[in-house]
Amino acid sequence: MEMLDICERYRKLYTGVVYDVLEELGHPYQVLSNDLRPLRPEMVVAGPAFTIKGISDPTGDPDLLEKRIRLFKQMSHPCIDVRDCGFDTRAAHYGEMNLTLGMKHGVTGAVIDGGIRDTRHMLAMNVPIFARYFTPVEAKMRWSYYAWDLPVTLRGALTSTVVVHPGDFMFGDIDGIIVVPKELTEEVLRKSEELVSKEDKAREEYKSEDVEEVYRRHGRL
Repeated sequence: MEMLDICERYRKLYTGVVYDVLEELGHPYQVLSNDLRPLRPEMVVAGPAFTIKGISDPTGDPDLLEKRIRLFKQMSHPCIDVRDCGFDTRAAHYGEMNLTLGMKHGVTGAVIDGGIRDTRHMLAMNVPIFARYFTPVEAKMRWSYYAWDLPVTLRGALTSTVVVHPGDFMFGDIDGIIVVPKELTEEVLRKSEELVSKEDKAREEYKSEDVEEVYRRHGRL
């Protein structure tokens, strides 16, 4: 399947059904921390992860500009900017210029396990952004890029952390963010669509038929 088609089909789903499918496949711990929230309730993020690892940097990185140029040039449409901020809680790890540069190189959303700023500008750009907190504090002399396109560790909902590999499929809505392992992206999509179809049919039957009979016919929904 083409990745753009996969992204569009995932956007028609919701995280609850995708989680149920992943759990049935033996992957129940793929949910990121409940503290990660979208800028707007209706925002949905769906796409392959471009992973970034950052670290505390109290002295300032002299190679920061070169790093940023190389980093953004390696991004490709329709990736999601996924940032492991090293559990830093002092500064903003993402802002409007990051989004502007990312969009130029194909970014369609971001999952930031840390802070963001320039939020009013990003709201006007209407790109799905999930983050932990808001702050006006600049990252310079506090936090910097370390490496990218490698496995990163984000805080989890059911476990302390969740590992995100490059290319894992990120899917998030108002209920939370799920990391679908890259190799399961298409299987989870198909099974989730089948489950949604089954749920839609049951909803219609509940309107006009005996509730107990419909429940027995479909089982757990």
